[in-house]
Amino acid sequence: MRYRFFPLLAVLLAVSSAVQAQPLRLTTQQQPPYNMEDAKGRQSGLALETVVCALKRMQYPYSIQFLPWLRAQNMVKNGQADGFFPASQNAERDRFAILSETVAPQQWRWYLPADSTVDPTSADFRSQSTVGAYLGSNMQSWLKQTGYSIYAVPYTHDQLLRVLLAGRVQAVLASDLAMQEAIAKAGAEQRVRSVLQQDKPMGVYFSLQFLAGASPDFLTRFNTEVTTCRQADAPAKAASSRPKHSEKSPAGKI
Repeated sequence: MRYRFFPLLAVLLAVSSAVQAQPLRLTTQQQPPYNMEDAKGRQSGLALETVVCALKRMQYPYSIQFLPWLRAQNMVKNGQADGFFPASQNAERDRFAILSETVAPQQWRWYLPADSTVDPTSADFRSQSTVGAYLGSNMQSWLKQTGYSIYAVPYTHDQLLRVLLAGRVQAVLASDLAMQEAIAKAGAEQRVRSVLQQDKPMGVYFSLQFLAGASPDFLTRFNTEVTTCRQADAPAKAASSRPKHSEKSPAGKI
């Protein structure tokens, strides 16, 4: 038995190394400026670069797959992937995953025609108006839960902006930096205004299944490295996130 111990130990170490070498399977969506993948498969973006920075500092292998947002989340929920990002907190996601530290800032903002005078946060607006949000978003879930009448749920912020400009809804609720990109791309800076709903920063949702099999300190280490990466990149990212359209808080103050 003593002589069989060493071959058995070698097998166990090999199996352990193989498990550790399995790359972390992350899913995301095409959403400038947070995450982007070009025709040649080159990946970049505000959130993606922070996540990659943290994982490289941890020397943890990974893969990132771009998918429609609802599918990206469902793959994690169904055990086909280990995490999705960037995502903000909600109770449904909390049932099957744990949210990391912030990898990218986000504000939920209402976008309305520039000449609209309505307050989208008011009870009257909620009961009388139709709104939109992109499919699979936390904003869509929140609008439904809080009693707004959702008319349009397109796949992207570009499509969401077109719905608004076409007058199909009175307002849309969107992620601020992503909608700023869409507005700039469409040259619509003078055609829309925005109103702050709430700050809703985004992190990586790691599945409970993945975390149960990972090193006990994985999430702590990841969060530490994310903080380091964001601090190193903060000045450049802050400069790139300044809005160019009319922007107000619910009380009408900048």
